[in-house]
Amino acid sequence: MNFIRALLSRQIKHYGTSVRDNKVRTPAQALKTEQKVLEVSMFSALFLAIFGIGFGIYVKSMAVMFDGFVALVSVGLGMLSVITSRYIYKEDDDVFQYGYVRFEPMVNLFKSLVLVFVCVYAFINALHSIINGGYDVEVGGAVVYSLCAFVFCALLYGYTLLYVRALESDLVKVDNTEWKIDCVLYLGALVAFGIIYWLPHLHIKRYIDPALLAILSLMLCVSPIRIAVANFKDLMMVAPKEIDEKITNIMESLSVEYGFSDYDTHVAKSGRFYMVEVNILTHKNFKPKTMQEFDDIRERIQKALEIPSYKIWLSVSFTANPQWL
Repeated sequence: MNFIRALLSRQIKHYGTSVRDNKVRTPAQALKTEQKVLEVSMFSALFLAIFGIGFGIYVKSMAVMFDGFVALVSVGLGMLSVITSRYIYKEDDDVFQYGYVRFEPMVNLFKSLVLVFVCVYAFINALHSIINGGYDVEVGGAVVYSLCAFVFCALLYGYTLLYVRALESDLVKVDNTEWKIDCVLYLGALVAFGIIYWLPHLHIKRYIDPALLAILSLMLCVSPIRIAVANFKDLMMVAPKEIDEKITNIMESLSVEYGFSDYDTHVAKSGRFYMVEVNILTHKNFKPKTMQEFDDIRERIQKALEIPSYKIWLSVSFTANPQWL
């Protein structure tokens, strides 16, 4: 069975809603929109990188230039997300016989760890500056750059946030987290500039910028760490508690109704896809008249799980021999 082709060929309801007209999307439409959002994010990061490097050269600021080069890292991460999005629904082949669904948690884990590294690096750098007496902040070209970058990042944060809610895409969610981190860090820099400008004779002004950076970097670590943990669980195939409990309740109900002797279930999650395996031990007198009866039970399990069929690999087997459970 060609799993991915079967998924894309169906017109499934409830995948995601349009942020403009609230229309239900099909998987193909949602995938196309997701790729568009990721491409906009990637090219926006490229624009920010070019702007940072160019503006840094113009005002002769190494700090601004360095920020522009750091933005180039985001371009590479964004390209990785775009490529992954294109492969998620790619048809399975002889090498990847279950498709490319595991690429998504791998990429999200890598990107979130990079974001954690950026936050930790910023905290260590800020802490080092505080220990060494802080530093003087030159209120000049850096203010203009920080203001422009903040507005730009805020717009991209709002843009990606809309699609995080509409598409329920982890790839877009990680990009959104990245823009949030950039946005907050630039805002912190602007706050520091404002305090130094309005209170030029403040004795602790040398510590304001590194102190704000240290606090913000620690706060911003929370989101990427959560994303990293969630995607690491997906890679380790940790059973999602909610789905595990739901399939147990479903099978308890069906066992009572059909008189099944026992059952065994296995659940796992990989990115946006779920794998659910159900093995049912029937009693010796269980004699269905047609194959349709087996399909009806599978259909009831799938509907009760309330997971769209394009997002689930559901396998239901029946046996009268306990050793096959």
